[in-house]
Amino acid sequence: MEEELREAQLYSWAVLETQAYLKRLGVLFLGSFAILGGPIAYQTFDPVKQTAEFFLSGAVGAGFVVSLAVLRIFLGWSYVGDRLLSAAVAYEETGWYDGQTFVKPPEVLTRDRLLGTYEVKPALSRLKTTLLGTGGILLLSGSLLFGIIASTADTDGVYGRGAARTPRRVSTEGIIYSKNLKSLQDLRDDDTAAADEAEAQGGVPGYCGDRFYRAFAGGSMCKKFDTRPTR
Repeated sequence: MEEELREAQLYSWAVLETQAYLKRLGVLFLGSFAILGGPIAYQTFDPVKQTAEFFLSGAVGAGFVVSLAVLRIFLGWSYVGDRLLSAAVAYEETGWYDGQTFVKPPEVLTRDRLLGTYEVKPALSRLKTTLLGTGGILLLSGSLLFGIIASTADTDGVYGRGAARTPRRVSTEGIIYSKNLKSLQDLRDDDTAAADEAEAQGGVPGYCGDRFYRAFAGGSMCKKFDTRPTR
């Protein structure tokens, strides 16, 4: 059984040379990031404007895949190690209903325990270290991501692509973007205030910057301005 694990595509990683082992884990991490973690993170975070959030989010997803793979390898080798070190092993002759116990002869027990001690235990030790390392990285990445999200979320607690990045005030009259404007009523008689407000809106209708007013207005005219986040 130990030989079968050595030849298996995934389980054989545990007995590779350290450099080859780390290379396999690195390739798995990068592949998981490119195929799974990165695309999922892209739906929430803009890689250009929210680079740290994007990479941390993608790294959490890719690291989780690596952890699952290492855990699967560990469980396989742990099962084999237990059978090698045991003096008696259970087996089934034809099915679950006729289980038997095989007591190893002294020479077989000695051979198996040598294999378990000098080959399986070092592999399990390496896998345990890897699991602790990936768990620590996941915890650190998740904590950093949570901290950044908490500090960059808008007043509604929304973060990422959907967060409102443009400072504005929502009043009973509507939405005000300009810091110099106190009331929307001033726009009727003050051309300077109107110009400031138009510049603050960035050429986008004011209601497009708030999810409630956008929905209330139908939002059909906002589709061409969707590159600008809404509240």
